Amino acid sequence: MIAKPIDKATPINLAQHTYWNLGGHDSGDILNHTVQIFGSSITPVDDKLIPTGKLQSVKDTPYDFLTPKPVGSRIHDLPGLYDINYVLDKTSQNHLSKVAAVRDPVSGRKMELWSDQVGVQYYTSGMLGDTKGKGGAMYHKYGGIAFETQGFPDSVNQPSFPSQIVKPGQTYKHIMVYRFTAS
Repeated sequence: MIAKPIDKATPINLAQHTYWNLGGHDSGDILNHTVQIFGSSITPVDDKLIPTGKLQSVKDTPYDFLTPKPVGSRIHDLPGLYDINYVLDKTSQNHLSKVAAVRDPVSGRKMELWSDQVGVQYYTSGMLGDTKGKGGAMYHKYGGIAFETQGFPDSVNQPSFPSQIVKPGQTYKHIMVYRFTAS
């Protein structure tokens, strides 16, 4: 994704919100999908879901996906879903780093996500209601998983977060690469 402000400094933080279910769109929920996220901190939020401006370690919390774990292994230790920004453990600035790896144990399908961004919003569709989808399939709670590579949410109001302000003459660039395999 690329964006260029024309005449004023502009906050730009583009993201995409594709839902993935590696078992197939009509295979049920993603709670058995194994997830690994390459981020050892999150940007915690307040009771209105606004980032606090702090960073919090994921170690020994339900947010710890530093090693592969099923989505459903600790989801019920939370208020019903994952919807949080991870601070990525980037190996280099402005180059692609591994963000996440997902595997469906039934189909054997695997997905890796790589990006040049500093954060990823991890969302497990816990608010998804019964929605009619492709071929008449019904999509239910936990029917898909999303990984939204991005800058940190609310960075314009959090001086400790990396800036998302792009000035005229500068170019905002956002790369994400998906790699799929099967075993």
